[in-house]
Amino acid sequence: MGRFAGLGSRLFFRLIVVVMVAGVVAAISWAVASNTVAGVLGSPPPEMGNSATTFLYKGVTSIKGLPKAWRFTYFGTHIPGTPNVRFYLSPLGKLLKVEPPDLADRLKLWQKSKGFN
Repeated sequence: MGRFAGLGSRLFFRLIVVVMVAGVVAAISWAVASNTVAGVLGSPPPEMGNSATTFLYKGVTSIKGLPKAWRFTYFGTHIPGTPNVRFYLSPLGKLLKVEPPDLADRLKLWQKSKGFN
């Protein structure tokens, strides 16, 4: 038993380290994706209402190849004609899909209506 006495504690410590590293990687991935969403929305961003963020580890069913992605969903936005908005982003922050697809045009109209352009 002498040579296996510390084995359990070493394994537990290594498991804790792996979990902490995975958490840091996930946080960085979310931050990069969130920054991409902020870039799409522009400055100043519109009031986006309530939000929910989910990591789709089984993949995005509406995109060929089922890529894993972050989904940023906004409910009750103040963009005219756009009550809900969804952004799908890769774990590295690449924009995969936006719903509605013409969000960029709607944002330009919103910015003009507010006198930002």
